[in-house]
Amino acid sequence: MREDAECIQVFTPEMIDTMARIWTRASISLMDVRHQFIRPGQPLQNYRMPSSMLVYAYGGSANVQLNQTLFGMERFGVFHGGKGTTLSISPESETLGSFMVLYKAEAPPFFRRDLQRLLEQMNPFVQLYGFSPSTPVWFMDVFQRMLDSWSRATAMNHFHTTSLFYQSMHEIYRDLERKEARFLQPDPVVSAKRYLDEHYMSPILFQDIADMFGISGGQLTRLFKKNEGKSLQAYLTLKRLEVARRHLLHTNATVKEIALGCGLIDELNLNRMFKRHYKTTPSEFRKIERARMQALDMDNDSHLSYNEKELDNLVKFQGDGDIEMNSNRGFRATAFLLGMALLLSACSGTGGASGGNGGNNQTPSAVNSSAVTEHEQASQESPASTKRFRHSFGEIEVPIQPERIAGFWMEDYLLALGTDSVVDSLSGLYDRHYLQSRMSSTTVVDPFNMNFEALMTTEPDLIILAFPHIAEGKYDSFSKIAPTYVLDDGEWRDWRSALRLVGELTGRQAQAEQFIKQYEEKVADGRVKLHAALGEETVAFIRIQDKNLTLYGNLTDYVGTVFYTELGLNPAGIVKKLVQSENPVSEFSMELIPDIDADHLFITVYESDDSKQKLKEIYDSPLWKELPAVKNGNIHEVDMGHWMTSGAIASDMKVDDVLDALLQ
Repeated sequence: MREDAECIQVFTPEMIDTMARIWTRASISLMDVRHQFIRPGQPLQNYRMPSSMLVYAYGGSANVQLNQTLFGMERFGVFHGGKGTTLSISPESETLGSFMVLYKAEAPPFFRRDLQRLLEQMNPFVQLYGFSPSTPVWFMDVFQRMLDSWSRATAMNHFHTTSLFYQSMHEIYRDLERKEARFLQPDPVVSAKRYLDEHYMSPILFQDIADMFGISGGQLTRLFKKNEGKSLQAYLTLKRLEVARRHLLHTNATVKEIALGCGLIDELNLNRMFKRHYKTTPSEFRKIERARMQALDMDNDSHLSYNEKELDNLVKFQGDGDIEMNSNRGFRATAFLLGMALLLSACSGTGGASGGNGGNNQTPSAVNSSAVTEHEQASQESPASTKRFRHSFGEIEVPIQPERIAGFWMEDYLLALGTDSVVDSLSGLYDRHYLQSRMSSTTVVDPFNMNFEALMTTEPDLIILAFPHIAEGKYDSFSKIAPTYVLDDGEWRDWRSALRLVGELTGRQAQAEQFIKQYEEKVADGRVKLHAALGEETVAFIRIQDKNLTLYGNLTDYVGTVFYTELGLNPAGIVKKLVQSENPVSEFSMELIPDIDADHLFITVYESDDSKQKLKEIYDSPLWKELPAVKNGNIHEVDMGHWMTSGAIASDMKVDDVLDALLQ
């Protein structure tokens, strides 16, 4: 398959002009002209083009596939692909005729710089496209003449064939130029399924599949779910689990080897997904099923025949390297009968129960038909399943209530809403350890050293990035995995607004409002109690990090918002002088310790040896021991994890710390 060749659906006048100029300058050699009939039961499958190829198919409806792009042809169609393109033609009901012209464009010599420059812009000899021409009878005639002329193997006849080929390409470009050609629209759902079936072993970005059809990822997701009843990710996961299940039953590969072979990255992910779907671990499944199969084999006289090369007649070669998988004929007959039964049940009438017993005598086919009808009616009446959001990186479409959310530095907000992030982006970070015990995800993904494969295995429905700098230069990679929303720096200024935004993104607006309501009730009650207990006593807050002392209390920082805005505490004089002034200064030296005139002093300390050494130095200082807060036993040490960050849970924990410390 040519990974660099994409299916083209739009040809601009500039493109057509460039392609025409390339054709006039290029050296073209015809390799062969062929004709064959393709029957419904004998489709052409995965034929790899040995050179550039022009195909004209006619005679009925069919599915024509170029690489991963599937076209629906009604009566006739023109198709083109480059060397290495895989071609499949599957007639639906009637036998098709197909002409194939194989040709080769010679590489331009080094002195043909003009042609080299044009080919760098685009290469018409490898382009993939399919369309219904405006003059099908003309094409039928010219392809037949090419075949007749080519079959008379003389130089003059081959020269004539070449001239007819150029005429056909000229007619194609003229159709494209006049916009008279009707492009055959690929079926994105069928193509996506086939792509997933063939590439499940590799990392897959759904946006790459959508790009094949020139549609958005959201559009492909909606079409796929509407047609298949499940999401792309669910289909891919089930495919991988189905393959893993077969390997567990029929091979001795380890669970780790099976995980890698199924595209699941590692053993942990296979265990997690397998247990979620089959309610047991892969190892337990293998043990139970093999024991069951051995028990069945004891009473089973019908076995597949073996030869020295294991299964006899399992694989049959068909010439030119084509391989056809054969199965036991009895199994094939059973599968046919089963398929017919399912087809008949799906196509049977909608008659209900015979008699008046409330439907207890209803046939299975009628029940199935009714269920399908109700499902279709519910689908038509159901509200939209997605919604759109604009942000600084563009516009995204997300499910109404996504279940699997990857929140990078958003864990606080997601946990406050009663859900969780499928990734742990905080592991090992001092300023988020207060959340670790609440989180369930074991997939660690560092947002500043991104492992997109690890992120992909978590199967997110939505990705939320806390800061723009996480997305810079990587947004496309994120958005190819799932719809990705990036918060602006301004959206962090008020945690309530951020929580409401995340609630809206995740369909949990009610949970957001409930959390805010409970928080504000706690704050209102605490504010009254603190005023009654403290009167005019003052409060300050110091952070010790390494060898630095920082005074907090600005009305918009992590501390000042809770202390002075929410709970109405009185700032100490030094806070007003240094932090709440027109030219705020937050860092200060040991010499200013005597100026800390607060009645109550909160301290938080960074987890480092230098910080602990600095704290000991301060506590041993005679200046420190003379402070009013120290003498009165009003020093309150609090955890840096939730104090040095914003967030819904962090703010709630700060209020609890203050109330516990000051209302003893």
